[in-house]
Amino acid sequence: MKKFNKTIAGVMAFAMIMGSLMMSPATSEAAKKAPKLSKKKITLPIKGTATIKLKNGAKKAKVTWKVSNKKVVKITKKSTKGKKAFAKIKGKKAGKAKLTAAYKLGKKTKKLKCTVKVSNKVVVEEPTVKPDDNKVVTPEPGTVDPTAEPTPTPEPFTIVDNGKANAMMYIDPNDSEYDGISIIAEAFKADIARVTGIGVDWEGVANESEDGLKVVTDVADLSGKAIIAGTVGENGTALINQLADEGKIDVSEVEGKWEVFKMQVVKDPVPGVDEALVIAGSDKRGTIYGIFRVSELMGISPWVWWADAAPTVQSKIDLNGVDIDYTAKEPSVKYRGIFLNDEAPSLTTWTDKKFGGRNHKFYKHVFELILRLKGDYLWPAMWGNEFSKDGTDGGASNDTLANAKLADQYGIVMGTSHHEPLYRAGNEWGQEYNQYRGGLSMNSAQAWNSYNLPGENGYDQRINTAIENFWNDGVKRNGQFDNICTVGMRGEADSSLPAADNPPKYAKLLNHIINQQKKILDNNGDTNPTQLVIYKEVENAWNEGALYDQDCMKDTIAMFADDNWAYLRTLPTYEQQQQVGGLGMYYHFDYVGGPKSYTWIQTTQISRVWDQMSVAYDYGIDDVWVVNVGDLKPMELDISYFLDLGYDFEKWGVNGNEKIDEYKAQWIKQQFGKQDGSGLTDDQLTEAMQLISDYLDLYTLRKVEHILYNTAGNCSDMFSVDNYSEAQDILMKCNDIMERTEALMAEVPEDLQAALYQLVYYPAMATPNVIKIQIYAALNQKYANKNLTLANKYRSLCEEAISFDQQIYDKYNNNMPGVGTKWQGMQSAGQKYHIGMTGWQTDSGSLPSLKSVNASGSPSLNVLVESITGTMGNVYTSGNATLPAFTNTNKEVYTIELANKASGSYNFTAEASADWIVLSKTSGTVNVVDNILVSVDWDKVTSDQAGTVKVSDGRNTVTINVSANVTDTSALDEKTYVMANGYATINVANYTDAVAGDGFENSGDYSENEMIYVQDNGKYMGSIRTSSSVITYADASDLESAPYVEYKVYVPRAGTYNIQSQFNPTSNVEYGHRELRYGISVDGGDIQIRNSIGNDYLAGAYQGTWPRDIEYNARTSTISGVSLSEGVHTIRYYQCDPNMALIRMVVHEGNLASVYSSPAESYYVGKEVNPSDREYKIDNMYSYIK
Repeated sequence: MKKFNKTIAGVMAFAMIMGSLMMSPATSEAAKKAPKLSKKKITLPIKGTATIKLKNGAKKAKVTWKVSNKKVVKITKKSTKGKKAFAKIKGKKAGKAKLTAAYKLGKKTKKLKCTVKVSNKVVVEEPTVKPDDNKVVTPEPGTVDPTAEPTPTPEPFTIVDNGKANAMMYIDPNDSEYDGISIIAEAFKADIARVTGIGVDWEGVANESEDGLKVVTDVADLSGKAIIAGTVGENGTALINQLADEGKIDVSEVEGKWEVFKMQVVKDPVPGVDEALVIAGSDKRGTIYGIFRVSELMGISPWVWWADAAPTVQSKIDLNGVDIDYTAKEPSVKYRGIFLNDEAPSLTTWTDKKFGGRNHKFYKHVFELILRLKGDYLWPAMWGNEFSKDGTDGGASNDTLANAKLADQYGIVMGTSHHEPLYRAGNEWGQEYNQYRGGLSMNSAQAWNSYNLPGENGYDQRINTAIENFWNDGVKRNGQFDNICTVGMRGEADSSLPAADNPPKYAKLLNHIINQQKKILDNNGDTNPTQLVIYKEVENAWNEGALYDQDCMKDTIAMFADDNWAYLRTLPTYEQQQQVGGLGMYYHFDYVGGPKSYTWIQTTQISRVWDQMSVAYDYGIDDVWVVNVGDLKPMELDISYFLDLGYDFEKWGVNGNEKIDEYKAQWIKQQFGKQDGSGLTDDQLTEAMQLISDYLDLYTLRKVEHILYNTAGNCSDMFSVDNYSEAQDILMKCNDIMERTEALMAEVPEDLQAALYQLVYYPAMATPNVIKIQIYAALNQKYANKNLTLANKYRSLCEEAISFDQQIYDKYNNNMPGVGTKWQGMQSAGQKYHIGMTGWQTDSGSLPSLKSVNASGSPSLNVLVESITGTMGNVYTSGNATLPAFTNTNKEVYTIELANKASGSYNFTAEASADWIVLSKTSGTVNVVDNILVSVDWDKVTSDQAGTVKVSDGRNTVTINVSANVTDTSALDEKTYVMANGYATINVANYTDAVAGDGFENSGDYSENEMIYVQDNGKYMGSIRTSSSVITYADASDLESAPYVEYKVYVPRAGTYNIQSQFNPTSNVEYGHRELRYGISVDGGDIQIRNSIGNDYLAGAYQGTWPRDIEYNARTSTISGVSLSEGVHTIRYYQCDPNMALIRMVVHEGNLASVYSSPAESYYVGKEVNPSDREYKIDNMYSYIK
């Protein structure tokens, strides 16, 4: 982010000082009495201490102290009593941390913050000397002596040597978590088999070998080197506790923590063992995360089984000493998981073939994946599935609870979706209704939807009793396991209850239901957390019915939801955050519903995930994150990022807008970068990740399933084939992606081809190919209407693309490189699921209806010329045509197209009237089509010029007018956009200035704010937003302290212009507040504030422009009638409301022609323009049709 200069900073500081001096006496007095910390900023040396006190605290207030980074600062002593509250802190290592005091008085909580910086200096702790002892006391081990030698780097631990496991693994059968740790020990054994070449079977089980890892449960069996894994504490691994008691390992940072582990090499831990890598976990999952960290250090990807990301076979593996001298942090978000949903037809087909259904043989792979990704939570598949009844293996035991039992062994916390309360799958009520119905004559859905409050009209005690008995049996069955229990009630089969039409009434009903459900839980001794999912109509009850203020929510997690398209809806207010038992988020990478479904391929940029989930995190949502991942494959990158972000928000979330590329680079290296260098080269890794980014950028324009060729005229569901070269530019990008993908696949070693096919090749080929199907179909229609035989060529290309779609689809299922039929059925969403969808139903797609042209007449000249609007519109057989003006800034390359209506061919010649007009060819033969590229030799043009190009077939001649315009940009500042052809399209990354500001958060705290750039976010691959998600600027006077960015535009002539702003289709996170406002000022003039959404706008519903905006993946707002003189103008942009993302600006005259997105980015001073690159891409595009 560009920093503002010291002069501006000084002016702002002076303004703030003057503002404080001019406060009214009452305001000043109130500020003096408000609770505050004794210090707002402090710097400590390592091991230095300080005490931060609370001032003006009320006697009845309670203060909760917390530091953001416990590795940097530790709270050594504290008091929570309001009047005497303090925190004593100690610096641990160099870095920065926030000390937060949550000051609670009554129902209101205020967060007070102190920034703590720990310098590199170290305080030497003086030894304690008794008054009667004159001896010098030797410092305790570990005391830092500034003159001492640096601590030596820990030695490596050789885990594989001579192609064999070089250590045994010990797990304690008396550890209370042995059941799960022992399962993961076998998974780790398989990882050793993978890296040693022993190998595994198709399900990932290690082949038996004397050279493999030996897992033992008796210490006496250990010798040589060992890996000791287990939990700490009274019921943990005795050996680890013994080592801690002997001072050989310090587990103080692990004990009592959530999902934490410590790794350390211990010399001579027990007789006969030279050294041991000890993995000490705070609990089952902490231990498992530690074991899988070792796997990752050996080069094992979490996707080793699910994406066949094969590691290097190595004869020796030394684990870096620094990497294994390590203590993990507690996760940023407590529960982090996925939801297998919309699983038919792909996941169901595959699991039926491979496992006989969604049973424990299938779920073991899901559980292991979640743990490898450091997740801990799962909503299981529920379309026609019942997790707690599908566990049968068909054997004598016929254990239907095998899924639930296995999840508990693995340590996976189970849940059910938003409409499945008290552990009951959605289908179970209908299946088991007869067991509970008693004398009820209605069907199961009618009974479910008739649950009511006692005393209300229609109340029937028999219905309530039947449903509560049904719930009670669910608790008896599953309450013994580790779960988050969904509470509340929606209508049968993911619908709404009748009471939902009256939100206050629905809220009252939900309060009764949840309290009844809690009684059932209590009666069964179930102490699992409870969670209400605020999804769809429940949101209205939450807000309009003040459900958040009901007693049922005091110890219940409130889980909010996005709009089903990965953009947030309502979030809890600051007051609501204090009233509930926790906060969660239900997010989507997959959805079935309106306006259209998307279930085929990974579609979401991880930058959008950061953008939206960081807002959620800012609103206190850090208890539960769960994301709908559809069939799980192919969502690999998005799932990894979502869970990594939740696990370590401090690493990937804080300033995460600047870390998108860093995350992508480490992720792709994890899949394909082999430790011995035999994997992809650095250039290949970069290309692989770029291909994923490129296809996702295409998807971000519009989900490709939803593109409809027959709307190219009005661009409602399709790119323009007529204006701004929109469809043609996208077609060239599609060709480029596909050609590069094929080239990479051809270079990849055989052992990496399966993973590359799944993670890169299939999505990076299938996505642009579906777009090509639609563009070719639109061009087929366009040229057929002109009776040109080129239409037949586009028909053939479209048919070939349709055939290719089927080929790669079949290859994924039946003949994937390296793994054959392992994933057979996982791509069962055939063409009606991903080509030309017209409705919300997942199979509503259809193939294009294509036209043919019958050749007629004698071959003769037919000329079409490129234009900014109406390109290749008229067919010229003689007379005059005109190309758009060439400019020295854009260095355009334009096309003259020569077509045919007959079955034969004709020859042509082309001649330019001046040597500054450059033609790519001056003669040729046209069978179906040929093209001439026209450009300008700018070394020969110093002022505006005009000329012609004459094209002739010997009988007829078409004269094409050419003009070249010169603009002197030498006096213009860097990044000044230059308007041409009546518009200037601005890439929001190219601001010329960015000024920070501040404002009041929704908590009442005053904090800094700035504009930040989020790379790769949105359909133009970048966005601008405020750093704070909790500051609102109410009006123009508020904006005086707000941050802003500025853009510069050169306008060639005076006139009236429009300023169009495009945004990601986000929502205001404050319920009922249907405004997302921004401000624009020109040349320092008055700020014009606009609401980018209408009063009828409602995300997730068919209201206002939301259905259109969400499919376009953009929202447009225009300030019209802006008078601009000739010259340079400065446009300043402000964001008034949280959760906005500016993605593009267009300054233009009159009305823009019909276009799906916008004209391409214009020239700005400093932009590199490469005409030869465009010439190559155009020629390449025509090579497909000649």
